[in-house]
Amino acid sequence: MKPMHYIKVNHLLNGIKSPVLIINPSAMIVEKANDAAIAQLGDQLTGNPLAATPLNDSFILTAVANGRKQHIDFKSSRIHINRKAYLLAIGQPIEKEQKLKLKLLHLEKERSLQEMKANFISMTSHEFRTPLTAIASAVDLLEARLQREGRMDEFYTRNIGKISHEVFNLNTMLDEILTLSKIVSNNYEVDRKPVDVRKVIEYLKYQYFSERKDERSLEVDISGEPRKVLLDKDQLSKILTNLIGNAFKYSVKKNPAIKLRYHKHKCVIKVFDYGIGIPARDIPHLFNSFFRGSNVDGIEGTGLGLAIVKTFVEMNQGEIAVSSEENKGTTFTITFRYKHE
Repeated sequence: MKPMHYIKVNHLLNGIKSPVLIINPSAMIVEKANDAAIAQLGDQLTGNPLAATPLNDSFILTAVANGRKQHIDFKSSRIHINRKAYLLAIGQPIEKEQKLKLKLLHLEKERSLQEMKANFISMTSHEFRTPLTAIASAVDLLEARLQREGRMDEFYTRNIGKISHEVFNLNTMLDEILTLSKIVSNNYEVDRKPVDVRKVIEYLKYQYFSERKDERSLEVDISGEPRKVLLDKDQLSKILTNLIGNAFKYSVKKNPAIKLRYHKHKCVIKVFDYGIGIPARDIPHLFNSFFRGSNVDGIEGTGLGLAIVKTFVEMNQGEIAVSSEENKGTTFTITFRYKHE
């Protein structure tokens, strides 16, 4: 700018209370800033490239005053000074409502990304189902034929058992991944109805935790006056199956136990084991997805089960807590309040 034009522009800019910038559009260098802009953004602003990329003739710069950040939204338009093109950018502080809109925009992008991840996981998991089903069917047919022909010796029994066990583990992992995928994408509906918790526990014990190879069993202790609790029965089954399964997995000698207590205003379920326990430093992270305790090396698991358990408990308006001592055991406590209480 020529000196006279510089003086005129300088007077003009300083007459505006809002932050104002004159920008060279070819190099995006700030040629001039008024007193308000310098006061908020610093005197290093002029003579340097713009610290933002304009989008649709607007950009946001961040000012720091008294240790607090302030976002300034600039709108620019083309002007000519001495027949040369410049950008005139006038800024306004982003108020609370605008900040909220900005946060909502970021959250929407994050939600969209999470949905894409969930859809990819769901699709991939379903693709794994087909070969696993084929493997399981082939193993069943092989086992049936060997037994029919009287050739099912110790070698075949041991190795067919290994294959079946690993197929079961993979299917369990896929179930957990698909469940977490539905939760993340907010695609999991809760169907809460009056449920007899005692019957759910008895069914799970008979169906999944009886006639074990290690001859251990689940000890069940129920007390109080039974009454139905408003819960999603399928989710309750998944919660208890996971916790009881863990109780067997992380202990090897004593029988795990489950206690059901019907109190006046609430129902309390405790799942005990007398196994390896959980290090104190791990407990705050125990319900995070993919987190596994620092002392479980060599024990199968995905680190998803307890994250799903906690989510399902909270979906049913319940609470879950854990107490543990290394090499002594772990107790998970779930509390559900009765309806209207």
